[in-house]
Amino acid sequence: MQRDLSATSIHHASWAGRGALAVYVVVLLYASLYPFIGWRIPESLTIFIWPKYSGSFDVGLNVVAYLPLGALLAARARRRLGSVRVSAAELVRIAVLCVALSFALSLVLELLQALLPTRVSSPLDLAANTLGAAVGAGAMLIAPGRALLAQVERWRRRHFAAEPETDWGILLLVLWLFAQMNPAIPFFEAGNFLNPLSPALRPDPYDPRILLPQATGIALNVSGFAMFVSLLLQPHTRAVLSVLMLLSLGLAAKLAMAALLLKAPQLIDWLGPATVIGLGAGLSLFGVLKNIAYRWRAFGATLCVFAGAVMAKLTSIYSALDEMLRLFDWPHGHLVNFASLTRWVHEAWPITTFLFLAVVFVHHGAHKIAAQPDRTLP
Repeated sequence: MQRDLSATSIHHASWAGRGALAVYVVVLLYASLYPFIGWRIPESLTIFIWPKYSGSFDVGLNVVAYLPLGALLAARARRRLGSVRVSAAELVRIAVLCVALSFALSLVLELLQALLPTRVSSPLDLAANTLGAAVGAGAMLIAPGRALLAQVERWRRRHFAAEPETDWGILLLVLWLFAQMNPAIPFFEAGNFLNPLSPALRPDPYDPRILLPQATGIALNVSGFAMFVSLLLQPHTRAVLSVLMLLSLGLAAKLAMAALLLKAPQLIDWLGPATVIGLGAGLSLFGVLKNIAYRWRAFGATLCVFAGAVMAKLTSIYSALDEMLRLFDWPHGHLVNFASLTRWVHEAWPITTFLFLAVVFVHHGAHKIAAQPDRTLP
């Protein structure tokens, strides 16, 4: 029995697109309403009062924050039309709808911010958010944007598998890269940074009681991550090279953000002995397991992600959020929102990936059973 992956993958890609949109809306909700405490009836609604002072950084950040929302809405609407040639009037209608939805979301969030003592709602924020959504939607609907979207889809089909779960896995990969943008979270759980003002609390990284458990946890995490990536790729793709490129991209993002945000970038905290040993051992284990059958690779990835997450919790040294924030040197606002959001994504990633891999394992087992001929005697 041959599986019809073309129609199935398109159906799941549609759901994955909705999932990406839903995840981004949740990100905006979190960033707009954090820390979710102190709700009270406001004395006045500042959303109707133009602010006397407005920083260019905040305005620019609001524009950038809603760019992806407009782009995701426009891409979803455009994809639903398929290959049908769309008139200019239809494109304008789609753009207006995307901007209206973004405006409505921003308005609701600004009104909710008025109920929080630590947040300030402003018509300037509402205007900047709407402008960002308009730019994002317009970029997806003009001819160069549509051509870019088509090129991205061709690249996805060329390098990633046509399995129905692939697009959900790509979404998890994007979230993993987003979590790497927090430079105070070490690479693959080598323990969190501690305040440099308290060196007495910093353990000896060469102590075998610390080195071996941390290296084991990192090796399991790296191997699980590598097998997870290999499940998303086309069979002819060089999985080891792809994994190395993703690891390099994640580390580069962390280093770039460290140079931008931290008082004193501390490479040694990411590339200490446990990290180096764990990375090498994890990639070596992946080299042994990368050629096993797809379903059993999913099973191995599930075990490694679960075991690596448990080992990381047992061996990592976590500092409180306020302790972590002392490492940053950022004169602008929104630092707490960014650090908290990336930390939550980082914490949730192993759980969601474990569930994703478990679904892949069960799903492919069900298809294997369904593909077997009926051997019931007449």
